[in-house]
Amino acid sequence: MRAFAFVASVLFLLAGCDAGAAAGEETAEERIPVAFCIVPEMGYVPEVNDWAACKPDAFPEETAKALADWKTKLPWVSKRVTPELARRLSGWAKEQMKQYQAVPPLGKVAFKPVRQDKQGRKLVLEGTVDTLPTHSPIVTRWLKLFLLCDRHSGTVVRVTVTIRGQILE
Repeated sequence: MRAFAFVASVLFLLAGCDAGAAAGEETAEERIPVAFCIVPEMGYVPEVNDWAACKPDAFPEETAKALADWKTKLPWVSKRVTPELARRLSGWAKEQMKQYQAVPPLGKVAFKPVRQDKQGRKLVLEGTVDTLPTHSPIVTRWLKLFLLCDRHSGTVVRVTVTIRGQILE
């Protein structure tokens, strides 16, 4: 059931996949450089929810390689992580999110390793893009990016954008 909920909540953006293909031309703008997943607020992301945690200072070499690759994908992703997308992801604070008008530059997001798979092949880097408006003074909400990285090649194979939150108890 969780796998179905994940698949149902993930949207792969394919806009522009075949643009130029009919003419036999392909430009860098028309190519999709990375899988891009959109997961609604607090939605299930298997590698984030299920994989083993790792220390933020773990895998410095792999992290550096992945972040270098991230910079090549950053312009494409930046065009897609918009205030409108953040508002669509929001499951709570719908009224407050109507005022959300600007996503900070993704190039300034600091990423750290947070999860690793059992086989040691993949790594998840987490970055907080922005603190979002909230519906309650005891709730904090963040626009997050998760980069799924191949440790051996040093590449980012998928970018997931979502909202995560926390309640102070």
